[in-house]
Amino acid sequence: MKIIEIEDEKIKKINKKKLTITLAISVILLIGIIIFAIYCANREFREVIDKYVLMKNIVEDSTSSISLDENENSNIYPNDKYISILSKNTLKNYDSSGKLESELTIEISTPIVATSGKYLLIAEKDKSKIYLISGDKVIWQNDLEGDINKIVVNKNGYVAVILSGTTHKSVIQTFDNEGNELFKTYLSRTTAMSIDISADNQYLAFSELNTSGTSVQSIVKIVSIQKAKQKTKDTSIEPIIYTYTDSNGELITNIKYQESNRLVYMSDNSINIIKSEENNKVLDLIEEGKKISFGDIELTNYMYRVIEKSSLLNNETSVEIVNVGSQKTSLYTLDGIAKEIYSYDNVVAINLGSEVHFISTNGWLMKKYTSSQEIKNVVICNNFAGIVYRNKVELINL
Repeated sequence: MKIIEIEDEKIKKINKKKLTITLAISVILLIGIIIFAIYCANREFREVIDKYVLMKNIVEDSTSSISLDENENSNIYPNDKYISILSKNTLKNYDSSGKLESELTIEISTPIVATSGKYLLIAEKDKSKIYLISGDKVIWQNDLEGDINKIVVNKNGYVAVILSGTTHKSVIQTFDNEGNELFKTYLSRTTAMSIDISADNQYLAFSELNTSGTSVQSIVKIVSIQKAKQKTKDTSIEPIIYTYTDSNGELITNIKYQESNRLVYMSDNSINIIKSEENNKVLDLIEEGKKISFGDIELTNYMYRVIEKSSLLNNETSVEIVNVGSQKTSLYTLDGIAKEIYSYDNVVAINLGSEVHFISTNGWLMKKYTSSQEIKNVVICNNFAGIVYRNKVELINL
């Protein structure tokens, strides 16, 4: 009997211990849920946690940096895992710690750039020279027939270029990732405004502006790349598979392919999605009662707009970020008025002049950078960013 009583006592102690541990874990989880709920709901509390617990605040001169010559015209770009600085026909690639990794000879003085994934495309504005770069290598380079106005590269290295200065108003030239020309699109009566290539290399989309009528008209066309290649041998093939003609007098300024071949375009009034030949407006850029200062579609599968609220006592900026697929909206609000907005992949940087907030597409603060002087520019790379001053670039891990 005594043995049974002892065993029962042991079981009771074990059960009591398990119950205590379970209660402790439950209390910890409950406290965690409460703190997280307050963190989500209360901006002041969130700012305290971000600063003192999560250590998201960074100040000038506390990170690695790259020195710049103030007497040189330095052009600074994201280049996948590098930050690239072009000056005096030399492109220098630095890693996230500021270490010089490689140098390339790039004979360009007035550059325009496009980036996607591991590719950096650089061309001479209003001239003919163009380079496709991946990391520390030049994949191909060319001198095109015409003056380069705009360029784009997709994540697979396919390239499209808008050219002027030929017998046509605009020519769109498309290349594969080895620099082989796929086809040309000639526009005789309209001017090409924007271009993009789908992630699966199947479609070229472009917007054009028709000024021949009594009013300016914007048009978006989608070209089957496969059919356009076939048309070079068989002129009876029609490569344009979709045409949208704006009837609202909007000026379409930018287009971009997003997930599932959704084509997003931005006009002076709104941001819209074309999918399966349906055109849907998602964001207004002009809305009664709201001051909308910025809008963009350059994020990966997201779009955003920036709304200012000003009063005698307070200035506030809100960034509305919308998922292209689900159209779910995330919101980030901060004190102050944004001077510039920068975006790359899934990061938005809000420059207030001497302060930059880096936020993710879910609306959460990633890092907050504070400076003692005016910030000239911000460059966002893969997992890090550069704060550009006249004489240096400070590097921040995101």
